[in-house]
Amino acid sequence: MGLTVPPVDPTDPLVELVETPALPGRLQSALAAHARWGDAGIHLVGVRHHSPGCAAALAALLEEVRPSVVLIEGPREYGALLPALADERTKPPVAILSVGERASGFYPLADFSPEWVALRWGMAGGATVDFIDASYADIADPGGVEVRTLQAEHHLARSALIAAVGERLGCRDHDETWEHLFEVRSPEALADWRRFFADTLAWGAMARLDADRELLDADGTHAREAVMAAILDRYRDTSGGVVVVTGAFHTLAMLDVLENAPEAAWVRAKAGAALDPKRDAWLIRYDFDRLDGLRGYGAGMPAPGFWQRAWQARSDGVDPRRFATEVVLEVAARLRAAGEPAGSATALDAVGQALRLAELRGRGWPGRTDLTDALLSCFVKDDLGLSGAIGDALRGVFGGPTLGQIPDGLAAPPLVAEARREASRLRFVIDDATLRQVSLDTQRKPSHVKRREFLARMRFIGSGFARQLGGADLVQGTGAGLLFEDWEYAWTPLVEAALIAASARGATIAELVRAGVAERLDDEHLGAGRVARLITELLVMGEPDALRPALDALRRCYDDEVHLGSVVASLHALVSLSAEQGRLSLGARGDAVAELIGTGLACAAHLIAPLSGLRPEDQPGACDDLIGLRSLLLRLVELVETLPVSTSSTSGHALRRELRLLRRDPRTPARLHGCLLGLGFSDAELDADELARASAAHLAPGADPERVADFVLGLLQAAPDLLLHTPELVEALNTALGAMEPEAFLTVLPDLRRAFTWLKPTETHALAAMLARLTGAAVTELDTVLEADPLLAERAASVERDLVASLRRDGLTAWVAS
Repeated sequence: MGLTVPPVDPTDPLVELVETPALPGRLQSALAAHARWGDAGIHLVGVRHHSPGCAAALAALLEEVRPSVVLIEGPREYGALLPALADERTKPPVAILSVGERASGFYPLADFSPEWVALRWGMAGGATVDFIDASYADIADPGGVEVRTLQAEHHLARSALIAAVGERLGCRDHDETWEHLFEVRSPEALADWRRFFADTLAWGAMARLDADRELLDADGTHAREAVMAAILDRYRDTSGGVVVVTGAFHTLAMLDVLENAPEAAWVRAKAGAALDPKRDAWLIRYDFDRLDGLRGYGAGMPAPGFWQRAWQARSDGVDPRRFATEVVLEVAARLRAAGEPAGSATALDAVGQALRLAELRGRGWPGRTDLTDALLSCFVKDDLGLSGAIGDALRGVFGGPTLGQIPDGLAAPPLVAEARREASRLRFVIDDATLRQVSLDTQRKPSHVKRREFLARMRFIGSGFARQLGGADLVQGTGAGLLFEDWEYAWTPLVEAALIAASARGATIAELVRAGVAERLDDEHLGAGRVARLITELLVMGEPDALRPALDALRRCYDDEVHLGSVVASLHALVSLSAEQGRLSLGARGDAVAELIGTGLACAAHLIAPLSGLRPEDQPGACDDLIGLRSLLLRLVELVETLPVSTSSTSGHALRRELRLLRRDPRTPARLHGCLLGLGFSDAELDADELARASAAHLAPGADPERVADFVLGLLQAAPDLLLHTPELVEALNTALGAMEPEAFLTVLPDLRRAFTWLKPTETHALAAMLARLTGAAVTELDTVLEADPLLAERAASVERDLVASLRRDGLTAWVAS
């Protein structure tokens, strides 16, 4: 059944629940001042952000008081967005976005947010509505956080006094304590706004009494409150009444200033900050998943989808039983859709238990914890708790990816409207923030090419809208020969935020692409490989007309490039462009690309000879480069008839000549020599006898052990199966290893083990058989192939699948290899 809370009359003042002989003097004075200033027409409304209880009590206050001024905690520049916020076409959840130099700030609003109720009532009622917090440009540096909420409530969550109240009540955490004391009051108790906001004052004051002055100075709280107090001072003598809506943590500070209390000096010491807005703000769509405190959001209520239902039910006059029934039935329906048994009888049991828990806990309305405890008791039959199917069902009911609505162009730059319009035209679903996958047949369907081009543009400009999962990935150069390209996309609030931030660099997607190309080409560390990748990206985006600057840059890179690997990567990319004429269009640039392939081959040939003096730490990478170069030459032979014009055969011959010279150069390091021998044998440039003779210098009796290990590493890296086809080489290697002193052998053993990891298990087995025949030993003594239990292997694979699914579910897809 879960933890139970001793019955407490939720209409009792919160201060009576604190286990102290008497209230702190500052809090007693604050409660009296709060009532006195309210009678004088200045109503300080301390709220918890996104609290439907606070929203309901505030609505009752506004209807009764009907103030002429409504002041709301929020950066000063948000006042410019009031017409858009008041527009009937704007439907929460939405968020106001502030874009700073190093971080962006979100100010979300739901139907049940007190701030939303205040601003909509004020605009509809003809009141003066103003935002009174410091400009976002003046708010303290978030300390490396790139995206944050501007309604954080960490002081409340960390309060020792509030924690003591929760412990006395038997509540499990800060959120359940708040829920028990405020959210589950009866509609009649919520309408008693004087009692309600006296209690929220006490709640916020308890956290305030815990807080350290130096901390509030350091995190900018006092500086922000100085701005709030200055704006309040402007309106305090306004006739008709003033309502000030702030987080409950700030209410005591506002009272200190009004009362000219000694503590007001802490706030006044920060006075003098500019009160005028300093930057623009924008309005974006938001969703309940990102508004959920249980998913890392730093303010407001957990399970916003649940509280949206509670808010709507109370507004419609739905009774508690019907409300609980509707929530439970929706959870049950989602469970059945997932293939889980969830009968009507079980659902009715859960409804009854939720209502009884609420009654037992002294609550006037079933809360989130009552329903989750009941669902856990009735639907969960194992020790997994609220995870698996029941967890997914609850996340769907208590959250959700559905986005709010904002008319295009109302309070966002044209770039956002353009991206939304183009996405809709190409049949991408952008009405919610759900992650979707799409497979595109860009080889045969022109419409799929257009969709791919849009996804690639959105990826290139850094919108976060799309990424490629697999299939034929032309930019990465993987999946060659596959028919489809697999992508995933989602129109989330962060996409709109990224587009708004990017609009400072360009007003359209095309402008952003051009700006991105110029920025990358201006990088002083630009290499041939990165330029070639950029050329590929431009073609994938359907931007062949933008190729000229990148082609010119690649030509310059070939004049100055000193890294063979960068040249090899660029050549692979260019050859792939020529091979993918069905998916990509080079337009009039085909001849230029073919000419660059010849230039790149000449550059690569020029960089071969210096490898003879390579440092040991650079040799493994050089072997990779040589293997990649050999692969490139094979591709060129296969594609010679499909290239727009013939690549320079002279450059290709020169390259092969330089490789032969390096292979014969006695100064060439052993690892590179082994690699070159392996490549030469694989390409039939060497027969078995030539290979054995060339290897003798490394494997002769008395040879340097480290040279032996390096040679074997390079040989097996280039041609892992080489030993299986050349018994003479196996015999020479066995002799060289057998002649080593024990100490020397142990020194190079780790490198030798690493060398033989290039072999597949079946190849290791075959090599063991050869050595057994050579030495007279039993195969079983040499065979290193491990036999795994099939059941154990399947279990391991299942664990890996579950881990990958969990990472994707938690949004950690960057850690999952595509």
